[in-house]
Amino acid sequence: MTAREELLAHLWKEVINITLRDASLDNIIAHCRRNPTGPFGDTGPAIERILAAGASRRDLCLVMRSAAYEAAFGTLYSLSEPGSDPDDDVSTLHEELLMAEPSGTEGRPGSADAVG
Repeated sequence: MTAREELLAHLWKEVINITLRDASLDNIIAHCRRNPTGPFGDTGPAIERILAAGASRRDLCLVMRSAAYEAAFGTLYSLSEPGSDPDDDVSTLHEELLMAEPSGTEGRPGSADAVG
């Protein structure tokens, strides 16, 4: 596996799909309770309100997964912005991120179910 493939696999496993773990919402809520005035300290209470309003935990995790993907893509895309080295290997990583999705379905509906 090349360094590019390893990086993209890491992003999917440890950044994007990590939000699908059962404990992900609980971990955020608990962290925010411990440090309510810290960075993103209002996220835990927001999650609790969303769940109290009747949203399913799974749906909220899917939304978080999409946000994580967009953040990773945006970061990789920024590496190809004007002023970056066009000969640098990282400048096209954003183009490969969706293709590296572990289920092979490029994040299409149901792809989260394939995450093990």
